[in-house]
Amino acid sequence: AELYRGDIALCPLDYTSDRIIAAQAADELLNISGIHASFVYYPDGDQVICSARSIGEANVQMILEPLGGGGNQATAGAQIPGKTVPEVTEALKASIDDFFSE
Repeated sequence: AELYRGDIALCPLDYTSDRIIAAQAADELLNISGIHASFVYYPDGDQVICSARSIGEANVQMILEPLGGGGNQATAGAQIPGKTVPEVTEALKASIDDFFSE
């Protein structure tokens, strides 16, 4: 995982995973001191699956909505078709920046 904006963990995987494992990993990242939001995402065929969690001011639902996701403030997910993991990383960073600029 890498930190983005100081307290957001981005964990892009370069292999297909399981949705439950990704959700559990996103939960566990919040147990690390100073992490207030986490995004775990991986390729799955022609799409990228993302699981997100938050315990801070980052509303992961609002961050993932521009990428086609949904959920609620603390728990969200997305299935992003036609993108690679690096493309999703850039889109996710842009959406996070947009969320915090509002």
